Amino acid sequence: MTDFHPAMHPRHDGDFDGPYDVAIGNRSGRMTFGTVLFLCLAAAAVYLTLVYAPPWMAYRAMQEVIEEEGGEPGVASDDEISGRIMATAKEWEVPITKEQIVINRTDSRISISAQWDVPIALFGGRFRQVLHFAPSTDSPVTPANR
Repeated sequence: MTDFHPAMHPRHDGDFDGPYDVAIGNRSGRMTFGTVLFLCLAAAAVYLTLVYAPPWMAYRAMQEVIEEEGGEPGVASDDEISGRIMATAKEWEVPITKEQIVINRTDSRISISAQWDVPIALFGGRFRQVLHFAPSTDSPVTPANR
């Protein structure tokens, strides 16, 4: 006895209509509107990801280094802290100057913040947007760090 399932075998006209049939077109070989729409949306999602991901990844890297530096306030001077932040900014190509890094210390707290803008040009410059980033931290100074 053989296992025969009609959906797994070609029809008489040579067209294959089974679960592994490619759903990119209709029976005449033309692409459907839904397929074209899906491909356009997928391409737009990839394009926007390629445009927006690098600035956001740089922001996350800067936020991480600012939080690390705020966690050890008694160990380094303000110049050393801003130097390490600037090194990360250079590595991630963040458009920031040393003057844009603000470090405030008190006996019990340290706060570190930075601000920068990244211009984004979409679709060959037809649409422009400016992303504003402002990572910061406000940490207590522990007695061990004094």
